[in-house]
Amino acid sequence: MDTPHRAHWFEPLAAHMGEAYLRYSFTKGTVQEVDLLMEVLALHPGCSVLDVGCGPGRHSHELARRGCRVVGLDISEAFVRLAASPGDDLDVRVVRGDARTLPFDGSFDAVISLCQGGFGLLGGPGARVVDPDLGVMVECARVLRPGGRL
Repeated sequence: MDTPHRAHWFEPLAAHMGEAYLRYSFTKGTVQEVDLLMEVLALHPGCSVLDVGCGPGRHSHELARRGCRVVGLDISEAFVRLAASPGDDLDVRVVRGDARTLPFDGSFDAVISLCQGGFGLLGGPGARVVDPDLGVMVECARVLRPGGRL
């Protein structure tokens, strides 16, 4: 678990939600959401997937259960802690980081970003491009291997 960032404005929110986040009604569709991801992104066991804004790791863990090699990334230390301890023997690496400046190279077969805060809430310094939402997309594309899917 990497922790290279100072406290982010989202920290108090993530700390407040904590494990309760995984009991919210919108999280009940995880299996179906990953079914769709597996199909539309042509994922299969052994694929490397980056989950940008992984939160407490619900998609990361489900992808790993299906044999994908997953790296989850979130800005929140509280969510990184939750995602890093799924309670079973899953191959999920979780790092703390900013979606606008991903600490990876072009090595992922797929990048997903399903977090509700992934776009529209990223204002402020730190982006490599002027539009922070576009910056996230640029970064996600940059870390894909040739032929990778976003």
